[in-house]
Amino acid sequence: MAHRSALQIAVLLAMFAMVTSWVPMSAPSNELPVNNESREQVGGGEPTLEEQCSSITFEDMFDYSSAIFEIEIASDWKSADVHAIAWVNGTFADIVRTNLDTFVAEVYPSGDDGWISTDEREGVRAIASECVEHTLTRIGMRDGGPHRGGGGTDWKNISWTEDEVLVEEWNLVPEDHSQVRSCSGWGSSSDCVEIPVVPNSDRDCDTNIAATAEIDECRLMLWLNASLTINNINSPDEFTIAFNASNLSNILYNFHFPYTEGLRLDMWDECEGRNVEVETDEYAGEAPLRGTCLGDASSSYQLIENDDGSLTYSIEPNMPTWPIGEDLFADFTTAPIPIDNPPAWTESAPEDDAWFPKSSGGQQVIANWQEMQNWFSDEAALSSLTIDCRGNAGLNIQIENRELSMDVPRGEAGEVTCEAIDQAGQSSGNRSWNVGVPFQVSTTDSELLDPHPITLSPTSGWPELSVLIGFSSEYGVRDDSSGPFSLYVSEITAEVDSSSIVPGPAYVWVEVSGNGVFSMEEFYDLGITKTGSPPTLVINSEGWNGNSWSMNGQFSDPDGEYVTFTQLIDGAAAGEVTVNGNSWTTPQIDFSVWSEGLYTVVVKGCDESNLCDEVQHIVNNTHLFDETDPTIEEPNDKDSGFSLPAIGLPGLIIALSAALIYSGRRD
Repeated sequence: MAHRSALQIAVLLAMFAMVTSWVPMSAPSNELPVNNESREQVGGGEPTLEEQCSSITFEDMFDYSSAIFEIEIASDWKSADVHAIAWVNGTFADIVRTNLDTFVAEVYPSGDDGWISTDEREGVRAIASECVEHTLTRIGMRDGGPHRGGGGTDWKNISWTEDEVLVEEWNLVPEDHSQVRSCSGWGSSSDCVEIPVVPNSDRDCDTNIAATAEIDECRLMLWLNASLTINNINSPDEFTIAFNASNLSNILYNFHFPYTEGLRLDMWDECEGRNVEVETDEYAGEAPLRGTCLGDASSSYQLIENDDGSLTYSIEPNMPTWPIGEDLFADFTTAPIPIDNPPAWTESAPEDDAWFPKSSGGQQVIANWQEMQNWFSDEAALSSLTIDCRGNAGLNIQIENRELSMDVPRGEAGEVTCEAIDQAGQSSGNRSWNVGVPFQVSTTDSELLDPHPITLSPTSGWPELSVLIGFSSEYGVRDDSSGPFSLYVSEITAEVDSSSIVPGPAYVWVEVSGNGVFSMEEFYDLGITKTGSPPTLVINSEGWNGNSWSMNGQFSDPDGEYVTFTQLIDGAAAGEVTVNGNSWTTPQIDFSVWSEGLYTVVVKGCDESNLCDEVQHIVNNTHLFDETDPTIEEPNDKDSGFSLPAIGLPGLIIALSAALIYSGRRD
């Protein structure tokens, strides 16, 4: 939140500090619109100002109550002039002043003291100006055929023109504020005044803009002049304009197009449901199909023909619920209006008299809009089509939220008839389908075998089915399959390969296809479990290297699981076993620092199912303690007569023991 506040403040300062050439002659006389819902969108997060500002929008800079943007596109479609007015009401004004006061502490000595001054208002002019120029405009335009984004399409092709963002503010520091005072900060200018960022309980909040002579502590007004640079519009004969409406409400955008003969709106889409929190790009994610978006009509548009024959495209976006996003698309063209033909079935649609296999009976969704939108074609938006489905009353067929659902019978399949009807009442014609459960899946063994028997018992009336059957260790994850097997009239028992399954639950998956059969892939939990086998460990060799002993060997796990090793000496963990491929090696153990005796060294290997095997060897270190007769040297008559006494064998052993350290030493 602190980052968001800083960015809001930076742009406010840019707006407040710059001089504008477009200011209304008088303020509107109507009451200010009221919107007390604070936006929670957060942008930025990068270290530099340009990187921070390039990932946020105008609304991330400050909380406003309402705004109007007039966008006049130039005759060459390369640029646009922007004139806007925004209102900041009630506690939103407190937020702006509080954030500003906190942020200017970074660049102005008197900041972050609970008061905002006329000096502080000017404090970050340069940095705020730069921030405005790098922010996202929410607008994208692409010429050519209709666009909805997707791979290789960058909608962020309209940007603010450098050094052409001018803003004027009204009432950031109200001169008639009840608590206004001369600035108390050291080094303040002689005419500096300041007000508290949050008025006291006696605050006077006027809502009538005309009442400017009265004390007003709870509102601001902003006016904006700016220019936009437009890329990728080489011909206005056909283009798409996109608008990111996420986190917006109480705002009006008027796009004034230059006169273009025959220009008309071909299609408009309100596309909702994008989760902007999990996306890294403004228009990231899978692009919708043109005309398939299911909006709730909360956002709206108007197309106005002006006196000179030009068009004004007006939108009122309304998607204040963060993080659910919304994108508005408008396709414009000069092509003649197409003939209004009936909707038609596509090649992706199920054929007439097709079969819909389901894994179980009961009320369930047969097809959602992501599937059904591919079944029809029409010159109008597919979302405007009425999908009508009907059948026997006992099937409880419903179309809700563009989803086809029904009570799937467990015995003989039920018949469903559907059609699409356009706004002129024209029909695609009927298609009928059979929906039901084609077979039951069972097994005779709850412990997984390899291969394992799976039985399919067909339901009467179904055509011949081609069936693939497989096992999976994880529900919903497909593994290798067996088949295809032919299922028709008679029960079949298939021997299904299960060699790749790890110990634990084993799920059966079945894929169904056939002539005139809509494909189905389902997973079944039949309570089958694979019991694992422990790994096998063997010793290849063991032996001494001076005072140190070690051994090595090989291992294998029949289930292909990862094996971890532990070394124990007389039951206590000691040292780490090294693994290389399917070989294991113990560390070198210096038994000269251990007491004399016999030691049991165990290497234990356990797989991921916690099944274990171990090998052991008895180590006898007594040979390290065999005493030999000391060598007595004859005195050397040539010595000077002075010598040190011999240390003796016991002392030598003690000295060597003290010099050696091993982590597995016994106390």
